[in-house]
Amino acid sequence: MDQTKLDQIRESNNIVDIIGGYIPLKKSGSNYKAPCPFHDEKTPSFMVSEKKQIYKCFGCGKSGNVFTFVRDYEKVSFFEAAKILAQRVGIEIESSKKNPEKQSQRELILNVYALATNFFKKNFNKFGDEAKSYLSERNISQETIDKYDIGYALDSYSGLKNFLLKNHIDKNILKQSGLFGLSENGAYDIFRNRIMFPIHSSNGRVIAFGGRVLSNQQPGGKYINSPTTEIYEKGRELYGLFRTRYEIAKKNSIIICEGYMDFLRLNENGFTNCVAALGTALTNSQIILASRYSKNFILLYDGDKAGIKAAIKAAGNIIQSGFVPKIVRLPISEDPDSFLLKNDDKALKNLIDSAESLSKYLYNEQELGLSERNKLDIIIDILNNTDDRLNCELFAKEIGEQFKVSANALLSKIIVKTKAIKKVNSITLDLFEEEKEILKFMLQNEFNFEKICQEINQDYFLSKIYKEIFITILDNVDYLSNPSILLEKISEENVRNILAEIILQESSVVEIKNFLDQIKLRKIQRDLKMLNDRILISPNELSLFEEKIKLKKIIRELSNKVVRKTLF
Repeated sequence: MDQTKLDQIRESNNIVDIIGGYIPLKKSGSNYKAPCPFHDEKTPSFMVSEKKQIYKCFGCGKSGNVFTFVRDYEKVSFFEAAKILAQRVGIEIESSKKNPEKQSQRELILNVYALATNFFKKNFNKFGDEAKSYLSERNISQETIDKYDIGYALDSYSGLKNFLLKNHIDKNILKQSGLFGLSENGAYDIFRNRIMFPIHSSNGRVIAFGGRVLSNQQPGGKYINSPTTEIYEKGRELYGLFRTRYEIAKKNSIIICEGYMDFLRLNENGFTNCVAALGTALTNSQIILASRYSKNFILLYDGDKAGIKAAIKAAGNIIQSGFVPKIVRLPISEDPDSFLLKNDDKALKNLIDSAESLSKYLYNEQELGLSERNKLDIIIDILNNTDDRLNCELFAKEIGEQFKVSANALLSKIIVKTKAIKKVNSITLDLFEEEKEILKFMLQNEFNFEKICQEINQDYFLSKIYKEIFITILDNVDYLSNPSILLEKISEENVRNILAEIILQESSVVEIKNFLDQIKLRKIQRDLKMLNDRILISPNELSLFEEKIKLKKIIRELSNKVVRKTLF
């Protein structure tokens, strides 16, 4: 998508209208305020500027324009966010011409699943008395049934097939959909006489189904799940995420359970930041998908041996992906569904609050009959597949303390890939308040910008972040009056958030001369220090001493004007 099209989309979408469509905004002076949608807070610190078409949270630091808000709130790519905004204002975006036949087939299959979802829902209402009775006995409310589009598949080999054919779906697409088996008599419905759980992608489209039997006497497995298709790959999606992602992001924790009924029961009881792993071992793809919303994983698996093994394996996969999981310990005979049917939500909350790290969980685990050596072998295997040296050492230290063994002894038995760790500048931005004020002043208008550029250049900025912002402004002076675009020019989120904060603050115009003198003094003092180092190397070079005299004279003049202390 070219810049012209992006500019058209941005200019056609007022940021107040866009954000106000997701969360309630309240007028606050010339701006708008709201509780931040990206983290929990009681006092609103999320600011939206209609004039500057940007937002900034002064609590968590999040900032950006209409594109970044939709991207971060919807948890989609920048391109997908642009498409959402374009569709909202009726701007057409050309579809990719790459492999149009494949794209067309994908859309057709998605259409099949949309039709099938409606078909199953209608069946549930008209013919699903047994399904309704089953869910009612399990205390699943009608509200939850409607919210998650739960349906019913008829006890028929051709009910869905005939419905789709009547809706002009091509037979070849039926074969590709994964909803039908093939016999000598042609295609037949795979899902029959089952409660149907639609599986949504992160953008809300149904891409697969899970079907549960109504009684244990029914033939086939307890659950049947859609196979891999053009639109669905097992192990890449999480059940319920489409509905719970905002709560997960807001609470900054994600509860992962195993099954559909566990998920529904958790939601019924107020645990709205959960997902289900769709009956598979938790995969790296699922972990990465979940981490877009929170990096705090809570594993709430069944309390039996199978659930314990699955929880340990899932925790290991999470650690190998670079995150830190906790495991909830349920009674041996319980799963989340059965536990909540017997106990209130406070009882489960207490268990969740007491969730254990993998090391503690393994150390205390008794049901599997593992020796301490067996448990350490599991840990070593996990560490052997962890490619972050720092995380590996931290985890080994925790394990060592738990099992009373040397962390070095653990580390000596593993081989991990090392990754470079960036050094963090220890000097905080607070020491460079003058540089921040200079940037605020020059961002006000072109006159201020030109005035600053006549006085100083990028060499006068000692803060790496403020220097980067200064250079960005210089390189994008045409967008000085359009902060929304200026923010897009900075790729690093931390720097972009700081720029947004500067843009939204008023400049201390009266003090600007003093701020300029201060950073000039810092610059000259730094130059003098470097000159002294050169003199030590070349003490007979007279020109260096002449330069030193000039610099000291400038320092004296500036020092008479500047009251505040400098770094040198």
